[in-house]
Amino acid sequence: MTLYDDAPPVTLDRVPPHDLDAECAVLGSMMLARNATLDVVEVVDGVKQPFYKPAHETIFNTMLALYAGGQPLDPITVTNRLQQDGSLERVGGGLYIHGLVNSVPTAAHATHYAEILRDHALLRAVIQTGTELVQMGYRAQAAHDTAAQIVDTAAANLQELTTAAKGGIESREWMLDRVVDAVLDEYDNPRDDVLPLPWADLQSVAPMEPGDLVVIAGRPAMGKSLVLLGIGRHVSIKHRRGVLIASMEMSHVQMGQRLVAAEARVPLHGLRARTLDRQQYAAVREARERIRRSPLRIDDTPAVPVSKWRRKLRQLQAKDELPAALIVDYLQIAKAETKAQNRVIEVDSIAVGLKALAQEFKIVVIAAAQLNRVSEHRTDKTPTLSDLRESGGIENNANIVILLHREDYYDRESPRAGEFDFIVAKNRMGHNATVTTAWQGHYARIVDMEAS
Repeated sequence: MTLYDDAPPVTLDRVPPHDLDAECAVLGSMMLARNATLDVVEVVDGVKQPFYKPAHETIFNTMLALYAGGQPLDPITVTNRLQQDGSLERVGGGLYIHGLVNSVPTAAHATHYAEILRDHALLRAVIQTGTELVQMGYRAQAAHDTAAQIVDTAAANLQELTTAAKGGIESREWMLDRVVDAVLDEYDNPRDDVLPLPWADLQSVAPMEPGDLVVIAGRPAMGKSLVLLGIGRHVSIKHRRGVLIASMEMSHVQMGQRLVAAEARVPLHGLRARTLDRQQYAAVREARERIRRSPLRIDDTPAVPVSKWRRKLRQLQAKDELPAALIVDYLQIAKAETKAQNRVIEVDSIAVGLKALAQEFKIVVIAAAQLNRVSEHRTDKTPTLSDLRESGGIENNANIVILLHREDYYDRESPRAGEFDFIVAKNRMGHNATVTTAWQGHYARIVDMEAS
């Protein structure tokens, strides 16, 4: 057997990218100098099948096993282990192993040879991924796969290649070192990517960070949409950070009316009924200009699956316009990717999908959720986590769950009339608390108590 036998077959006269000389040089370097092994592993870590020739892959894995066991990596030891495993003849025999050592004069360039292997392996992976995606596209109808499922699979495969191209997965020791450094760095230099909220006390209790899924839950007419719009308005208009609102319950016109009323501080009913006075109308025109200049987007497509938002976020990311937050109104009326046995399972899958979006794009995902009617039959109407409708999966996947409550919604004579409670019922990185603010529903606003 020669150094170049046993390579994968060539199809359609196209030879996949490879360099057998570099493969031999890598294996020879590892046997010449034991410390070259770590250099090679660091380069090819995260790359599937860095060797084009199967025999070389077998030899490489055998050498890694020997290294892990603290044994030498000379030709004799490697040959003996391959003999014990029954692989020696398949890889070319003892003479072939000794020939690898003679294929390279020094181990000084092991990293360079490993980089050649890595680049060729990534190119082969790109070719394989592309071929598989083409086949999936042609088989989609027969396999009953949706276009969205195929696109998501394609994106996942490409993301895996991207990770490998950036150096693969770091060792756990390196990651822990990075984590400790990050903790100290954040303490010394507070991060500025925490989502700014219009309510100072809530910001202090439950800061929302990239990667978080935040659930805002309440009964109908409790103010969920006003809370979501308040956050979107504050982030985009005051702080000039991008926001994408997926409004499946209200149209863009209805959302726009609330947005303008809140920003202009004019009565919502007056805006809708066209009964604003001259001063109020001037305030509306000024608010319109501020809104126009803001990086706020509203998509009112009804009942869409998570995959649609993923595609939209990818499009924005490609244009360097990825928003700081995706706001979903509301979770339980989103569409599941596939039909499940019951709605509970579907809602669970939607919550999992939203959490994945937050982590994948490193943004904050804020989703409204409906509470069931149980709280309304209790003497104390204050909602609890168990009131989340249709799914415990919402609570499980959320980093933060905030329940909304207004005493005067149930008792107009309540001494707490005009007060609006943010009940932080789950806070993965902090403590639970109740933050009381002022309800200004006629202006489509909720403000801090001191601002009221």
